[in-house]
Amino acid sequence: MDKSEWEIAWSNFLSVDVAEMDDEHRQFIARVNELNRAIVEIEDKATVARAMDLMLMEAARHFKHEEQLLARWNYPETAAHAAKHAELTAQFDRTVKEFAATDISFVWALKGLHIKQLLVGHLLNEDMKYRDFLRAQGTPRGS
Repeated sequence: MDKSEWEIAWSNFLSVDVAEMDDEHRQFIARVNELNRAIVEIEDKATVARAMDLMLMEAARHFKHEEQLLARWNYPETAAHAAKHAELTAQFDRTVKEFAATDISFVWALKGLHIKQLLVGHLLNEDMKYRDFLRAQGTPRGS
């Protein structure tokens, strides 16, 4: 399988115009690609689980950091964004438990891809809302 079929490439389209958030999102995409690679190359369950765990640990760190920055920027949807993070985290936890409960590699692939879709969907939908808010403020934001 051609890696371009499953690999996500960073582009300015994914940028939220905040360097440190973009750096964290780039790292996310690298982790998503590692998980995809483990699935596509039909790695063993332990390898897929490690890739999934690493991606989810980074997600938890990133969510906390992002929420701190949104509060500092007085983003009016900070609480709603944090609630989306909590919802995602609960979905991740359920998916990881389902992953752990099966020895069928096809199911691992579905669970890994589900987590990928949740993360990428959040970036493309929810994070772009605060990007648009910050752009409307007209002030470049740093940490």
